[in-house]
Amino acid sequence: MNRDAPSCTVDPASIIILGAGYVGGSLLARLQEMRKVQKGTLPFQGERPLSETAATHRKSASGSCVFDLADESTWTNPPLAGRRVVWTFPAAPLEQVRAFYGRHLREASALIVLGSTSAYQMSPAQAALAPSIRENAPLDTTQPRVQGEEWLRSRGATVLRLAGIYGPGREPANWIRRGRIDDGARIVNLIHVDDIVDAIIAVLEQPQPACSINVADGEPLAWRDIVARLRNTGALPPDFVLPESGPGRYGKRIDAGRLRELMPGHVFRRLGGSGLSTQDEDSFPHRTDPGRSAG
Repeated sequence: MNRDAPSCTVDPASIIILGAGYVGGSLLARLQEMRKVQKGTLPFQGERPLSETAATHRKSASGSCVFDLADESTWTNPPLAGRRVVWTFPAAPLEQVRAFYGRHLREASALIVLGSTSAYQMSPAQAALAPSIRENAPLDTTQPRVQGEEWLRSRGATVLRLAGIYGPGREPANWIRRGRIDDGARIVNLIHVDDIVDAIIAVLEQPQPACSINVADGEPLAWRDIVARLRNTGALPPDFVLPESGPGRYGKRIDAGRLRELMPGHVFRRLGGSGLSTQDEDSFPHRTDPGRSAG
């Protein structure tokens, strides 16, 4: 499948990205690739020609505007009325989320919030069974970001629960070398940043209000399998092994069926290999990694 940026039927002039971090910056770059926005700016529609930044930063940066949820004086940067908003950082604390929504965010025409698959509640006993986790699984509502995400979803937002994010500058082999991974038996679910951007665009094109969607590549792997794959590609030494808590596997297996329905035929990137369509995923060998969610 062609890896070139797909055509986008939504009007980029209606999109505001809150947070130009790893994912937000990648989304902005994709929109710029599509030549439908100016670099670093977003043309606003209306009687007067206005120009604002497409993505915000917490601190002043060249070609950007400042937005900080903790600083109410920045909440109007940029105007949100009638725009589609992609919220990329943790929606917390709840009090500020509610206040920001009441004063400005409710004027947006649509809202996508990036969350994390770490939101799903699981006991050690459940983890030992390596269950498949769908969007209706219990959530850990003690997490501040989950409280904010669910409150916004109850008001029509789409929550994308992201698996471990990897991509340029976030390489799983580096996490392993630096000792961040300590158990080869643990299952991890991954998603390439470019696939996250594809998923966001899919939701912009096909709105899914008040819905949550797991965003994972559909290939949950134990870390030992990832290490084997990275050894085969030369990214790790041929004799490298991780310590293991046991011969089996434990952890969550994120079900991405809803995402596949939204993106039929989409080719997900594979760690250490070429992409496969969702129809072929069972035939592909090992792959996966951790990584922090939404950034």
